[in-house]
Amino acid sequence: MDQLRDFLNDAQNYELLMLAGVFAAVVLVTLAGYFVLARRRRLLDDKLRQQLDADDPGLSAPGDMVLGDLTPALAAQIPMGEGDRSELQQELRQAGYYRPTALLEYAALRTVFVIAPLIAAGTLALLVETPESSVYIWAGGITAAILGFSLPRIYVYYRGKARQFEIERGLPTAIDMLNLCLSGGLNVITSLERVVKELHNAYPVLAYELEIVRRQADLKTLDFALNQFANRTGLPNVRNLAVILGQSENLGADASNTLREYADSMRTAMKQRADEMANKAPFKLLFPAYLMAMGAAVLIISPTILEFTAFRQQNILGHTREQGRGALKTPTVPHGPAVTAANAPSVPAN
Repeated sequence: MDQLRDFLNDAQNYELLMLAGVFAAVVLVTLAGYFVLARRRRLLDDKLRQQLDADDPGLSAPGDMVLGDLTPALAAQIPMGEGDRSELQQELRQAGYYRPTALLEYAALRTVFVIAPLIAAGTLALLVETPESSVYIWAGGITAAILGFSLPRIYVYYRGKARQFEIERGLPTAIDMLNLCLSGGLNVITSLERVVKELHNAYPVLAYELEIVRRQADLKTLDFALNQFANRTGLPNVRNLAVILGQSENLGADASNTLREYADSMRTAMKQRADEMANKAPFKLLFPAYLMAMGAAVLIISPTILEFTAFRQQNILGHTREQGRGALKTPTVPHGPAVTAANAPSVPAN
């Protein structure tokens, strides 16, 4: 113990221990950060693999549907036209619902959202006694049924738009990485596999779509996979990219310069759209600013108006409402001596 105490009391040994402790702490923090990032990447890979396996048509069974075996029967309760069916199926694909039973599950859920409020409203209407309450209950049930019919379609539409935005936002980066891989001597399929590994952290939606393209290209052809990609997303930029990569794969031409210029043009277009939105922002904020200014003016002027009104009431009618009412009911008496018949001035007769 004495030797250890002497060793710690030595200033040089103390500095060495401090440096060793700092080095060990840095090493531990670095290793912990590495394990956390590796675990996160492994979880993302597992999630992407599970999504791809879940969207495999061979794995879609009636028991895996959202409402089980009742899904086909519920979906048939509300008829749907052929044109509406094809349009809705395209919107579901744009929103990322690729299961073969996606349209059937959507129709079944919409039927539940429509019928459930009507059944609940009918049950509550039978329990109440007054007709006025029944009318209000039925009005609420019909409103909820209309919302149940409309809101799922609105949700699918805006989910598709958000997904298109995510894909379009990461497309220039993906094109640059494809260009680097193609310039390095890789083919398109191998380049897509490499790009998917690098993009799934920053742009998971685009990485998911490119992984589908790679799997379809392994099963059939690259042209088929790229056309399916363009049809799923509904983006003109994706269709142009499909044409460029398809020609490069079929003709064996070098698409590096074309991809580089196309990525630059996409960034320029995105920057122009951002500038356009920035220029529209002041005009859109004009009306809320006016409303806020009017609200601030009301808050500032209202206390003054209320105090002035109270002051006028106190000086005219009295300090309280009862005093004001008494002042209004009491007849006014003229000042000076009372005028009677005795002291009234005589009026000379004509």
